[in-house]
Amino acid sequence: MRVQIVGRTSSGVPDGWCVVDQNGLPHPEVTRFLSYLRHIESSPHTIRGYAYDLADYLTFLNELDFTLDDASNELLGRFAHWLRAPSCNVTALVEGDAARKRTTVNRALSAVTSFYRFLGSDGRGYVGYRGYKRLADSASAYRRPDVSVIDNVGKARRRRELSRLGPRLPRKAEPMAILTIQQVHMLLEACHTYGERLFFALAFTTGMRIGQILGLWHGDIDTRARTISIVPRSENENGVRTKSKAIHQIPITRELGRLYTTYMHEEYGYIDSNYVFITLQGLNVGQALKPRFIYHIVDRLKRDTGITGWTPHTLRHTYVTLQRQAGVPIEVISSLVTHASIHTTVSTYSHLSAEDLRAALIRHGAWDEDG
Repeated sequence: MRVQIVGRTSSGVPDGWCVVDQNGLPHPEVTRFLSYLRHIESSPHTIRGYAYDLADYLTFLNELDFTLDDASNELLGRFAHWLRAPSCNVTALVEGDAARKRTTVNRALSAVTSFYRFLGSDGRGYVGYRGYKRLADSASAYRRPDVSVIDNVGKARRRRELSRLGPRLPRKAEPMAILTIQQVHMLLEACHTYGERLFFALAFTTGMRIGQILGLWHGDIDTRARTISIVPRSENENGVRTKSKAIHQIPITRELGRLYTTYMHEEYGYIDSNYVFITLQGLNVGQALKPRFIYHIVDRLKRDTGITGWTPHTLRHTYVTLQRQAGVPIEVISSLVTHASIHTTVSTYSHLSAEDLRAALIRHGAWDEDG
């Protein structure tokens, strides 16, 4: 099974996919599911990821001579191993030797079980319903009646776990990569243009995602009020998304406003474009920058500074970590980084180093300075 592009936006960016067999024929159930995701306005990136994950799952079923109705926890466990194992005769895996990371496999399992929920909505007698019913009955058997006594954050998380279909691999605890303030300053100093510096300064001082930054229009930035509006737009010409369906307004520093003004006067000039970040030279002058251009700059900055192991998203993690260390309430941080739910912020940034814990004890008077 393979994935094929079937639709593009007016700017030429792919926004539709289907899963086809060796004869080029679309898989009917997956086609309906991907169409459903488009109708409920799921992100094109989400739909693309689901298409590739389901293509893998159907390939797995074909290789082992199973059907969609054969789904069970055991079968999905075998699928997880199939994704992880570099060859079919591998029975024990070392993390570094696995073909795919645990997070990648869990994303595929989530896509498959979401697909089964959709098939289950068709009812008895339809393809995949028996597989859905088997998974749902197994999930129901693990429900516990005492979830209401768990605290609010824990209760919400526990209920998601109890209603989840199918297995997941245990997450491997890994320290979140962040940069020091000195390293960020080195990266900003190594930028060749005001535009480059503005992009990375935005990521570091606001925690904005790469898609949110590259999707900015000039009208979204108010240097007088020192705010930025993050506006969801369905068809940015560079294909980026804000990953949010609501408009968010966040503050920016006075220095960032000055940097934007300098960029406009010194480099942007009289080019006519809505987008803040555009191609300034060559045949594509005025076109909105695509993410791959930013990653080329990242590679160059790594070579020039010797600072490796980071991406633009690392600057977002660094921003949040610094706010947490400064004692900013988690609900404020959640709003600043435009998370849809505070639970997302808590689960993503609940890590605290030993030094963070020590500083909190001293700040609240539990320990003295020598503690």
